[in-house]
Amino acid sequence: MALVLALSMAWQSAKLFQQDLAFTAAETEVSFWGRGDYQPDAKTRERVGKTLETLLQEVPTHPGYLTLAASYYAWQAYWAETPEMEYDYNRRAEAAKNAARQSRPANPGNRTPAAQ
Repeated sequence: MALVLALSMAWQSAKLFQQDLAFTAAETEVSFWGRGDYQPDAKTRERVGKTLETLLQEVPTHPGYLTLAASYYAWQAYWAETPEMEYDYNRRAEAAKNAARQSRPANPGNRTPAAQ
């Protein structure tokens, strides 16, 4: 039984470590967008988008992932080719920003009546 528990914990730890590496890489990439003369190419933006999509599928209420999504969508709106795409990305950015705020434990709306 202890071996099964240890293996389960090791598997979970490896998965969390992998998620953290993917998140850190995507967050670092997005943090450089627009700095100086750096503009990511379409392949890089697509890769970051896929990474973010995977992370949000695994943990859809993670505040860090949602905050990164808000930034990613805002940049996608900036680069949008049509007003409709810009509107859609801005809407997604706002929704992700609000979801990130709501998912944070310190948000007053997340407190139980006894804690207020």
